[in-house]
Amino acid sequence: MVSKLSENGVAGFLLANGALSGCGDEYKTRKKLIENNLVEAILILPRSMFYTTDISVTLWILNKNKKERTAHINGKDKNYRNREKVALNYHNWQQIDYKSTYKDVPEFCKSASFEDLEANNFSLVPSKYIEFVDKDSGIDFDTEMKRIKKNFKKLLQEEKESQKQLIDAFKTLGYEI
Repeated sequence: MVSKLSENGVAGFLLANGALSGCGDEYKTRKKLIENNLVEAILILPRSMFYTTDISVTLWILNKNKKERTAHINGKDKNYRNREKVALNYHNWQQIDYKSTYKDVPEFCKSASFEDLEANNFSLVPSKYIEFVDKDSGIDFDTEMKRIKKNFKKLLQEEKESQKQLIDAFKTLGYEI
């Protein structure tokens, strides 16, 4: 698909998260995309966005021309607008003055350099770059463990009941277990 892009071409691909760090052909392709300066952004989409799967996927945005320019589309210069936080941050990051309009945000975004990518074996797993905040440090361990214990006890009881129902069903059919 990259070979079909014009010199100003931009393409988006939905891929499984495994493409971010897989080895073999995935690694070779990912490394070439990075070395050729084609990867512009990767967005992790939330789970259950698609009817056919509940897994989280990534939207890869490839761009063949990242140079400063004004795009003239349908007789007008392209101007970015504030549609939502992700789009605004992405568009700010694209601009020449991004150092004053864009900032890395923990648990949201990170502008990774080529050196960052190279140091991480060209992996595109966001957690290797994006800072994550420890939200567990303020948890009352004893209270949380009591809550987990209660839920786990209930699950074990439900499992026991399910096993009994299954054994009874087999017995009714004449196949005692």
